[in-house]
Order: sequence, then C-alpha cells, then structure tokens
Amino acid sequence: MAELTSIEGEAGEQIKGVDCVEIYLPKKLAHLSELYNFLRQIVTDPTGSLVVLNGFSIYEVDGCFRGAGDQLWEERSLVIRVLLVRAGATDEPQLRARVRDLGREIANKIAVKEEEVWICDFPQRVTLFRPNTNVIL
Repeated sequence: MAELTSIEGEAGEQIKGVDCVEIYLPKKLAHLSELYNFLRQIVTDPTGSLVVLNGFSIYEVDGCFRGAGDQLWEERSLVIRVLLVRAGATDEPQLRARVRDLGREIANKIAVKEEEVWICDFPQRVTLFRPNTNVIL
C-alpha cells in the first residue's frame, strides 16, 4: 500500500495527495455489472491486476459528444472515479503508467466492443475530517 502524502491541518483535519482518475463508458447493463465486479476484485485482491486500487465510485451522466468520423453520440455514460493514493515520490511517468495500465485492463476486459474508452486524470487534494476531535491548547 502506498504511503500517503499528508499535511496536518487544524485539529482533526488531514490533507492527502491523490490523483483522481475518471473513466467514461457508455452505460450498458453488461458494462455495469462486469465493471463493478472487476473493480471490486482489484480492491479486495489485486493479485493478477496491473493496478492497485483503494476504492472506486460509479455514477452516471447524460451528454452529447462527437466520436470518430464526426459521428454524434447522445447517450448516458458511466463514470468510474478512482482516487489513486499518491506515494511520497510518485512522479508524472509513474502516474501515466498507472492510468495506462488501468485503461488497458478496462478496454481489454470490459469494453472490448466500444469505439473508445475515455480516461481523465488530474491531481487532487482530499481533506479528511475526524468527528469529535477536540483542540487541546
């Protein structure tokens, strides 16, 4: 498990460095169940996976975009959000490799019939609060 880049803030507050990755797929029942099982397996037992995940969330959005050949797509998409915990020395090439590995696994195991799989990633800061933490002066 990666060591967290962490900044202690006020009492009960901790800020952690993560990289947010979002994968976009057309919403199809086959994708949803396969994807959930695939990601859950990586979280519970990453043996055999190219990427280690601490967790994920899945939600859906409606949208319109242009695909290959200028084809217009209007559809509901699944968005899979993964927060990759940033190790203290994680650099850009390491992040690119993790995103590439995750994209390959999803494209080759889940979305094999899709034209494209889109992945967005960006650095993000997560602030954690612990309830009922008293300030001691």
